[in-house]
Amino acid sequence: MSALLGRFYLAHINDTHSHFDETALPLRLALPEGATDIRLHCGGFPRLASFIKRARQRAISEQMPLLLLDAGDSFQGTLYFSCFKGQANAALLNQLGLDAMVVGNHELDTGNTPLANFLRQIRFPLLAANWDLSGEAQDKPTRMQDHPLMVSWQNPAHPKPYIVKWVDDVPVAIFGLVLENMPDIAAPDGDSQFLPVVETAKTTIEQIHADGIEHIILLSHLGFPRDCQLAQEVEGISLIVGGHTHTLQGDFGALGLADEHPYGERFNRTLVLHAGYNSLMVGLAEVALLPDGQMRIEQGGNVLLTSETALLQSQQGEPLPAPQQRTIRRFLRNQRHVAMLQPDSAMERLLANNYRSKLRHYASDQVVSLPRGLRHVRIPDERGGSQVAPLVAEAMLFQAREMGVPVDVAIFNAGGARISLPPGPVSAAELAGRLLPFASTISHFDVRGGQLRLALEGAIVNALELGGSGSFPYPADLRYSYHASAPRGQRVRQLHVKDRSGRWQLFDEQRDYRLITTSYTAMGKEGYHALLNQRSEPELLGLIISDAFINYARSRGILTPPQDALYQLNFDQLVS
Repeated sequence: MSALLGRFYLAHINDTHSHFDETALPLRLALPEGATDIRLHCGGFPRLASFIKRARQRAISEQMPLLLLDAGDSFQGTLYFSCFKGQANAALLNQLGLDAMVVGNHELDTGNTPLANFLRQIRFPLLAANWDLSGEAQDKPTRMQDHPLMVSWQNPAHPKPYIVKWVDDVPVAIFGLVLENMPDIAAPDGDSQFLPVVETAKTTIEQIHADGIEHIILLSHLGFPRDCQLAQEVEGISLIVGGHTHTLQGDFGALGLADEHPYGERFNRTLVLHAGYNSLMVGLAEVALLPDGQMRIEQGGNVLLTSETALLQSQQGEPLPAPQQRTIRRFLRNQRHVAMLQPDSAMERLLANNYRSKLRHYASDQVVSLPRGLRHVRIPDERGGSQVAPLVAEAMLFQAREMGVPVDVAIFNAGGARISLPPGPVSAAELAGRLLPFASTISHFDVRGGQLRLALEGAIVNALELGGSGSFPYPADLRYSYHASAPRGQRVRQLHVKDRSGRWQLFDEQRDYRLITTSYTAMGKEGYHALLNQRSEPELLGLIISDAFINYARSRGILTPPQDALYQLNFDQLVS
């Protein structure tokens, strides 16, 4: 056994996406009498606060420090962000008592300003060692470069790109890394520059070592595969706490959740920790400091947050019989990856009094009814594609034509929708807060047919081969086939466009089509770069995507999946 230099508790969250309230989580429980599908109400910040408070009390009783780290993507995801633009996030994270947070890509979905305002409200450091803000405009009213809590590249107000915490008189350095392709997947201001991840990591580690610190934590928003790769490419990182890919480590197979990655996987000398998504889970580990900068997990793991009295339902949303509920609750109590605890009253009061009360009218506004649930997946699988995303594309067409804009076709990128919809009545809160939580504006413009075809191919290649699953294109009044084994530039074929009388017509590559899509897609993000060759200046429709979908859903009254087959995919062989 190596000599211990110190021990501390590490609690970590990531990709909470403004999910401050509990979520009805579909689970498949491996009960002794057979697999059982349920919906269990889990997570939320009041339960998270209760868990952290209990962990702090335990740490105090054992005379050990506790670090609470957030690996980014706190923004977006629910009405709490849509309505309060980060103010609620700041207040609740302050209440939680974070020690540090790294910048996620969704923190920059609508430019730097919301994050800059967030920075002025938080009481903890915001880490991004490879974010160069030195070119930030001097006359900007919301500058971040000179803020002492902005731990970025060469910030005069915080000269070192890392912070230091102490564990039993041993210094532990913490630095953050953000996606270097941030401009491709978010919308940072043009005066921001993002530096290469590997080079920045090596430079920062050299500086930390030069300051006499051996134990280093990287707070990363790069995604699990990139974290594992970085751990093997860069020496000197003791532990990576990550986010971005919503990876849940640990064996949750008995609940029908992830069991692919053990908690705290080690790559060379570096441990990697991720803790799921949407405030459903939290990681807690007892970490030992070893000589030569190494760390070891003594005990711990990720846990799913719920309560003894949490609502239990069938997958269809119906109440379960009392005997079955007792059986399930007994089963959950015996799962070491489940924490049954009451919500924290102080966090609940803050949430209820300051924020939730202002959102009630959305929850009571029933927009549409679903005779059957609508499934959402980003990339089509053996069960088919998204039933939701094509309806969102239809909604953009509907809204534009209602407003007198003569659009021909619509494209909606799969990542813009976030959840499947269960059967039954659906409220405005569900549609605007959970299904389409990003405040994406809608643009329309003319694009030559050939460029539109290339944009479809670029988006599909990005989704299937480059890991950007959210770019997969779901169209309306447009259909296509994709042949993965064909050479690049020739994979999208058999395109047709539906005319105003409802008949499918051959697609003309030499003709201009008026396309309506999100402004994010219109910027050429995630494989859609061919759309930058526009034949007319993009014009804003004047609505965000959730408003358009709500208007469309109201007009329909009942939503059912599209009847037309809009795409055909050949996955036989992928070639570069």
